[in-house]
Amino acid sequence: MKLLLCTLILGLLCCTTVHTLRCYTCVDDNCKTESDCPADSNFCKTVSTAQEFSRTCEEFCVPGINTYCCMSDLCG
Repeated sequence: MKLLLCTLILGLLCCTTVHTLRCYTCVDDNCKTESDCPADSNFCKTVSTAQEFSRTCEEFCVPGINTYCCMSDLCG
C-alpha cells in the first residue's frame, strides 16, 4: 500500500507542468511579439506615455496613470 501511494505521488510530481505567463513584448518597433516570460514573472506590464511605449514581463508591477498591469496570457 505504501509503495502504491509513493508511486502515485511521484507520478503526480513528474506530470505537473509549470505554466509560464505569455506576454506581448517589444522587439524593435513591434510591440505585438508574443513571448514566454521567465518563471518568476507574474505580470505583463504596459507603459504608455508620450515619450515611451513598452511591454515587458515583470515579477512585480504597480499600476498607475501610464502603467497597466495584468496577470493572464497575452493580456494588455
